[in-house]
Amino acid sequence: MVPGTAQQLTILLILVLPGVFHQAVRERLRGPLAAEQEPQNRLVRAIAAGALLDIVYVVAAGPWLLRLLLGDGEGPLAGVARQPRQAGLAALLLIVVVPAALAWAEAAWRRRDARARYEPTPTAWDALFRGRGSCFVRVRLKSGLWVGGWLGTRSAASAYPHSGDLYLEAQYRMAPDGSFVGRVPGTGGVYVRAEEIDVLEVLLPPERRRPVVRGADEGERTGTGAGQ
Repeated sequence: MVPGTAQQLTILLILVLPGVFHQAVRERLRGPLAAEQEPQNRLVRAIAAGALLDIVYVVAAGPWLLRLLLGDGEGPLAGVARQPRQAGLAALLLIVVVPAALAWAEAAWRRRDARARYEPTPTAWDALFRGRGSCFVRVRLKSGLWVGGWLGTRSAASAYPHSGDLYLEAQYRMAPDGSFVGRVPGTGGVYVRAEEIDVLEVLLPPERRRPVVRGADEGERTGTGAGQ
């Protein structure tokens, strides 16, 4: 709800927003957390983080903050009205800068500690397509039908927490055994939902494949590609 009074706005700024900024920066650096996808959980965590920060602020600089807010005591925000620039800088520091810096420090500490390292990729679907270069993709649907195409710069794959789906910018005809037959004339791409997929395979172009080691299978030794 939109605050209707100065007191409500003050409570929102002091109690909620520091936690909101801390949560947003932490999620940006560490990735989305499954426990924070529910709106109620996000709000509770934001209020808890904001309240903890407010306690620290009061202990560290309580008298100065009271003088800044109350001024000479003529009103609840008399100090802000008399010193708007100083109040704005204090709000920027306490509501945005400090929570964001704490979230960054937490993420940096976790990156340095290998035992506490957090993997920001929430699902295998995200890991499969994150940073993926251009390649062929073939999919066997639950119905047994094969679908394949080219995953290029105009393709797209969904990311958590959205449901999985995939758009390949160019569709290829597929044989019953899943091999590529040829590009569909006039193709504008093909869309597949993850819930319909039974098996999905990524086929890298020959120049991007890892070196073949002795004892590899015949397909790797001969460099069998997506169109072969």
